[in-house]
Amino acid sequence: MPFRYSPAFFFALFFSLFQLLAAQGIRPYDPDPTANAVLLGLGGSITIGSMFLDKRVKPMTEDDVRLLDFDRIPGIDRYSTRHLSLKTDEVTDKLLLTSFASPFFLLLDRDGRDNFDDMALIVFQGALLNSALINLSKAGVRRPRPYNYNPDAPIDLKMRKSSLYSFYSGHVATAAYFSFTTARLYSDLHPNSKLSPFVWTAAALIPTTVAYGRMRAGRHFFTDVLVGFAAGTAIALTVPALHRSGE
Repeated sequence: MPFRYSPAFFFALFFSLFQLLAAQGIRPYDPDPTANAVLLGLGGSITIGSMFLDKRVKPMTEDDVRLLDFDRIPGIDRYSTRHLSLKTDEVTDKLLLTSFASPFFLLLDRDGRDNFDDMALIVFQGALLNSALINLSKAGVRRPRPYNYNPDAPIDLKMRKSSLYSFYSGHVATAAYFSFTTARLYSDLHPNSKLSPFVWTAAALIPTTVAYGRMRAGRHFFTDVLVGFAAGTAIALTVPALHRSGE
């Protein structure tokens, strides 16, 4: 199923920690009620719509798999069809968990702890929207994964419903979202920090590595990971900007 990128767990964890932290000091964010309503409403409605759409997705049959035309795949996407690696797939899962944890590093200093409530709201809203768009895209586009074109891939794998969820990469979009959101929040909390270039570099490396791994695993085409990277990054940069204080 595509609905594996839900931010609900991380939302609950963030706010359970909030009960232990006091908010004080300088705050770079002033959450806007209108933005809150729009982002939560949009994320929620897209999620519900994509769930209904997902119910209409039917797995491919052997005949469907046999009729797939390799010649219709763009040249830049053909790399992934030659690879299939369960081990690499597992590595990308672990890297994804690393990106999930990245916002918690902001709690290591007082500025991060003082702004925890605003940051938790920002992270949740963006994660909800990111997850919703991933699920909508997968259930709507239904692009066969690269391994469907790989003769070495088992037929039972190709006939699973999830084999139609190639576009776009949820792993990459989610890793990019959490990594770049962390970098954006850090830069807003510490605008003069000399560590910012290193934070942004690390933020870029995580989803880039995940993207390469998803292609090596045969799970996504290059265009899947490219769009996923762009979508996750765009949300990561936009949501905090909507809540930034005017002071």
